[in-house]
Amino acid sequence: MRVAVIGAGVVGLATSAALLEAGAEVSCFEAVRAMSQRSTGSSRIFRLAHGTQRLVSLAIEARVGYARWSELAGRPLVGAQRTVVAGPVVPSWAAAMRAAGAEVRTPESGAAGVGLPVSVRDGPVLVDPAGGVIDAAAVGEFLVSVVGRDLVPRAVRRIGVDGTGVRVFAGSSGGSSGGSSGGEYFDACVLAAGAATPALAAQVGLVVAARPAHHARFTFRLCDSSVRPPCLLDKSESWRPGFTSYQHLTAPGRWAVGAHQAGLDESVGEVDRQAAIERAREFTTAYVREMVPDVDPEPLEQLYCDSHPDWGDGFVVQRAGAVLEVHGDNLFKLAPTIGHRLALAALDGSTPTSALT
Repeated sequence: MRVAVIGAGVVGLATSAALLEAGAEVSCFEAVRAMSQRSTGSSRIFRLAHGTQRLVSLAIEARVGYARWSELAGRPLVGAQRTVVAGPVVPSWAAAMRAAGAEVRTPESGAAGVGLPVSVRDGPVLVDPAGGVIDAAAVGEFLVSVVGRDLVPRAVRRIGVDGTGVRVFAGSSGGSSGGSSGGEYFDACVLAAGAATPALAAQVGLVVAARPAHHARFTFRLCDSSVRPPCLLDKSESWRPGFTSYQHLTAPGRWAVGAHQAGLDESVGEVDRQAAIERAREFTTAYVREMVPDVDPEPLEQLYCDSHPDWGDGFVVQRAGAVLEVHGDNLFKLAPTIGHRLALAALDGSTPTSALT
């Protein structure tokens, strides 16, 4: 079978790698460059901790997938730092983890003693021993090496169902139109194009609700570069009402904080990108000054991407003829299992079940 994969972020590349392993002929189209846009950056948080038993089970599968990728890559792709979750979600998330058979700890002392550089004042925490930092850059290098020459640097402008297959109309990576007037025929297509997904999906009758928001995370210098703190998903709102964050080690002595303040309009198209970044820098550094005493509060670097908070913590898969579409806001941690499932579905005509929060 000839399969087009649109988008060379982590999910598109994972799908392409699984298709190639299954013996399919693959063209993985990318408009900008592999692992850019929403897959950019050096690191992500891995966690089994989720709000539903099914998502925990999928994360368990993904952990196995990352272990396999690590063996093939010849280096560990997920660290052993652990992940801590704080806030009112802890009881239900811990119950979901136990129901899925995952190890989880809920220390009575709360965040005290788990090794975080940040103060979490209120509420329970859970410790996810299987969590850690994903080496996102190494994952990208590995997947690009697997996909190799099947990575096509051309922007897809249009797709259309054609009988039992699909036609893909692509231009150059620079943005000019190109290719044959009749497009290129494939037996199946997997659409995993991030921000470009809603418009392309609409061309085959699929509706993807999209309300993207600006998001920036900032990296700070840890005062003690020898420490290896666990990752943190802080939903406690203990600093200010509506303030939540995720935090993790990006490199020795480097602590990243991505934060969200409820009530601020960060909508792409409504708020200027640079203004949104500066506002995020302001409230994130104010938080760090008060709540993260073990870091220098002056940001060393920033990482920007758009996010889709309405999509939640899971993912949605839809089918229109030979086209499979996938979207979600936080897919990096589940990439091995999502890619595997999409590849099988592209080959056998099935539709993987969505996993919603």
